Amino acid sequence: MSGEMGEPVESADQSRTLGVGVLGYGFMGRTHTYAHLTIPLYYELLPLGCRLRSVCVRRRESAEAALRAGFQRWTTDPQELIEAEDVDIVHICTPNHLHFSALEAAIKAGKHIYCDKPVTASIAEADELAQLLPGHRGKGQVALQYRFLPATLRAKQLVEGGFLGPITHFRGAYLHSGSVDPNKAVNWKSSAAAGGGVIRDLGAHILDLIWWLIGPFQEVNCVGRIWARQRPDLDHPGRTVAIDAEEAAAMLLRREDGAFGVVEVSKIATGTEDELRFEIHGRDGAIRFNLMQPNYLEICDARRSDGEYGGERGWQRIACVQKYPRPGGLFPGPKFSIGWIRSHVHCLYSFLRAIAEDAQPSPSLADGLHLQRVLEAARTSAERGDWVKLPQAGRYPRQRGEKQCRRPDRDRRSGS
Repeated sequence: MSGEMGEPVESADQSRTLGVGVLGYGFMGRTHTYAHLTIPLYYELLPLGCRLRSVCVRRRESAEAALRAGFQRWTTDPQELIEAEDVDIVHICTPNHLHFSALEAAIKAGKHIYCDKPVTASIAEADELAQLLPGHRGKGQVALQYRFLPATLRAKQLVEGGFLGPITHFRGAYLHSGSVDPNKAVNWKSSAAAGGGVIRDLGAHILDLIWWLIGPFQEVNCVGRIWARQRPDLDHPGRTVAIDAEEAAAMLLRREDGAFGVVEVSKIATGTEDELRFEIHGRDGAIRFNLMQPNYLEICDARRSDGEYGGERGWQRIACVQKYPRPGGLFPGPKFSIGWIRSHVHCLYSFLRAIAEDAQPSPSLADGLHLQRVLEAARTSAERGDWVKLPQAGRYPRQRGEKQCRRPDRDRRSGS
């Protein structure tokens, strides 16, 4: 249905060009495809080459769009895509309740897996997946892209370097306003059985980010709200559906050392666009970030002098912009304003580098399973109205000879 793409882009290993298959070509499928298409522009040397082989979609219109983007063929059968000999990497960009069957098939087929969040739609599926991971011959990563902005990578550096000192408390939020109108039509994302709800959707990102920065946490107490009990059905015009998944939630998280904080997620936050933010306070300093101002990380160093007229004390902005270390950061240049989708590109680059180096990706599928259990614990807390103990992170055994992937903000060519 489509001609072959051009010759593979030069990579660190000329012998390694992997075929890419994408399950689903909606918003996330297009986002993952965009990352593949633009990686050669952003990095002067690629860890390996990739070619868009196959896409799995239900509608011909989606297939035609994917073919225009450079895929060689399309199918309506996920198994056909997964088992194809020329597909080495399987991207899972389908609705949440379809993740597990694709993950199971891709693991059994020994394919590399790049999966959208959350990894599964339920704790039962997470438990089943945990049994499959030790036998996985490929690499697996979850697309938690907010770890991969220069500003959040700089925040991680500061935390690990002791800038904050002992943590006192924190706050985090991921807010949308798209569901404020009770007459807005909805799809599977409003169905609990399909893996919907704002905790699994937006909560996956902000909880992962907070846990990555200052976790682990010991327990959660959560409250949720459904704003509109009935909404129009997006997939069946003229019908309505009962909403059984929360549209807003607030979670109180507590660490073993007594530090605590609130994480809020909402799709009914009037006046917001795509507002992910966090603020972390410590004895020696504080950091804060807002995705609506992605070029900057704000810091406050409490060790600076507080003299007349304020001295040197107060909030300062670090211009993180697009200052990725080499082999990234050269295009369009470190000084140019960054955008949302750039974090997706660096997230995928990190995954490809892990494959090339035979290293464990981060966040791995095992990390995604841990996050899934945290999300489900929060939902359980909301149902019970009480504190719930949180699981602690565990990893599946590494394969023989496998090494840990370097941090995504490090590269041997950067000199850091």
